[in-house]
Amino acid sequence: MKSASKNITLIAIVFLLFPQLLWAMGLRSFVALPIEEGGHVIRLIAEQNKRPSNTYLSANYAYGISAKQTLLLSLPYRLSPSGSERTGNISALYRHIIWQNDSPNSTTRIGLLGGAVLATKKERDSSIQAGIVSSFYQQRYEFDADILYRQGLGNNKNTGRYDFSWQYRLSPAHYPEWGSTSEWDGVIELNGRYLEGNSTTHQITTGLQWIHKQWVLEGGIFHDLNNKHNTGLLLSTRLHF
Repeated sequence: MKSASKNITLIAIVFLLFPQLLWAMGLRSFVALPIEEGGHVIRLIAEQNKRPSNTYLSANYAYGISAKQTLLLSLPYRLSPSGSERTGNISALYRHIIWQNDSPNSTTRIGLLGGAVLATKKERDSSIQAGIVSSFYQQRYEFDADILYRQGLGNNKNTGRYDFSWQYRLSPAHYPEWGSTSEWDGVIELNGRYLEGNSTTHQITTGLQWIHKQWVLEGGIFHDLNNKHNTGLLLSTRLHF
């Protein structure tokens, strides 16, 4: 009982003194974002690629089932080029934190991911997916890493991805003693995308986040390190409630 009470006290101190760490995460991945029990997050992200030329809008939703369990949903929609089949499949992921260590100055989390990609049309096939995610926060920086693999069913090909994100708080240099304030974070990421039958595309992403207690604006530029050397832009907003 004493140990449990001590852990709860430490978590409460972290929440009070470092509220912004709750909303920090990488630009290209949604799975590392911590959600408190009963918390909701809605994220809209627009991504534009130059080669091939297309623009996608993704709607993401996260719900905190408990302090260690989270439901993550995602639905992509193609804005351009025009045509049929613009709505993608629904991704449903369950995240369970299997290990967490909190202190007043840092926090470390490791979680497992499992779920499915559900077809939105009868002529499509679904997939099952699983992975792992970890986060480390200390002082002015945070590091997130995740690996996710999707096993295609029917005619679907197998796919995979990885995201390694480093975020650094540019401003303020120090949080106020009490309460919360907005902050600016710089982000650098290494991302990978795999499609069965093709080589893995490795990407580097740089961006900026403007973080408030209940909302976030963020954007960035990503560049393929191989495979046609595509460059793209992304812009995202998040609402926390």
